[in-house]
Amino acid sequence: MKSIPCRRGGCGVASVVMMLFLVSSCAPVISKQLRQQVDKSLSFGLLSADPENYKGKIVILGGVIIQTTPKPGETEVEIVQKNLDFFNEPENEDKSDGRFLVRADGFLDPEIYKKDRKITVAGEVIGSETRKLDELDYRYPVVKAMEMKLWPKPRPMPPPYYWGYPYYWGPYYWGPWGTGPLLLP
Repeated sequence: MKSIPCRRGGCGVASVVMMLFLVSSCAPVISKQLRQQVDKSLSFGLLSADPENYKGKIVILGGVIIQTTPKPGETEVEIVQKNLDFFNEPENEDKSDGRFLVRADGFLDPEIYKKDRKITVAGEVIGSETRKLDELDYRYPVVKAMEMKLWPKPRPMPPPYYWGYPYYWGPYYWGPWGTGPLLLP
């Protein structure tokens, strides 16, 4: 089998561009400079037990938004904590070590930062605040946001066919009634 030679260095440039694209698509969501300041030994369990003891520490936390409240000059986001995966995305699990509050400078629209959206926050612990949670006095760790990542909404799966999901080959699929063009919502 003969290979086709590249002319004028076009293949080298194309492969470098492709490699940069692939590497950047796996980049962490929090900047390297901020990640280097994070105290990796500080778990959310330790933070929630005594937030005042960790004032000034930089943390990366994530979870699911419960409520977003705009206030003068800042926005407050209440979050149910979730463990983070390798890419710092909150995991889809029915497990949490508690809740925390994030204070972000400026206005964050509650229609965008809405209930049940996943979020990752890097910021400085600024203390705690006690509020009523139903009939319980709950102490929230409070974090001043330095960087935030709002994760995309998950795309819903199409309903299954009677005999299961169709098989996809490129722009066409094979389903129980034969093949046809792939039509996505």
